[in-house]
Amino acid sequence: MKYSIRPIALCEGFRDMSQWTYRWNIGKKVKTACYIWYIEGLEPITIVDAGAQKEHFTNPEFPMKTRMSLEEGLSQINIKPEEIENVIVTHLHFDHIALAYRYENATFIVQKEELEYARNPHIFNSVDYNPQLFEGLSFKIVQGDTELYPGINLLHTPGHSPGGQSVQINTDKGKAIITGFCSQMSTFTQTPFMKEKGLEVAACGLHTDCRIAYDTALRVKNAADIIIPNHDPQYMDIKTIP
Repeated sequence: MKYSIRPIALCEGFRDMSQWTYRWNIGKKVKTACYIWYIEGLEPITIVDAGAQKEHFTNPEFPMKTRMSLEEGLSQINIKPEEIENVIVTHLHFDHIALAYRYENATFIVQKEELEYARNPHIFNSVDYNPQLFEGLSFKIVQGDTELYPGINLLHTPGHSPGGQSVQINTDKGKAIITGFCSQMSTFTQTPFMKEKGLEVAACGLHTDCRIAYDTALRVKNAADIIIPNHDPQYMDIKTIP
């Protein structure tokens, strides 16, 4: 089975580039976006991540603005929130789950380790988890790498969070991977300095373990024919991937 991916950018803003490239590019501001991703051609009707709006970003150092409402975004693919059957949750940080209750008939597919940690995170990570956004949802819990459907595989990709999962999707142009950790294309771009030091990717700035985050990014880079970093702004104006 082969599919395509429809990116829907619900909000946008600016971040320090070091959020995507730990230890590098400190102080350089770049555009970022928060998406949901519709897997076109898959039954049941499935999206990746639940999305968020500007009001969910309460830290004044990281403001965002809404580009469109959830209903406006889904109208691009002629679907209503209540028609969504599956939401694959890359991880349970608030910006990936904030709108979950709007999908009233959906099952939320999440890694066991992520759900357990999100319910009792370390105090330093607790700012990124809000149990009120996900408790009571209908969960399908998976553990580790999992074939979800023919041509759709979940890859356990920790480091940014303990139970992050990336979504590998077969397309006409090869395997596309939506990252389960916050990243932009810069995360996967080898600079001359990195090459000199033998580094092939960067780790994301927010992590529970920077070494695991690096290994995870390298795994995705090596496995994907098409890398889809989940906060890269390039998809704001792209209708379909590939």
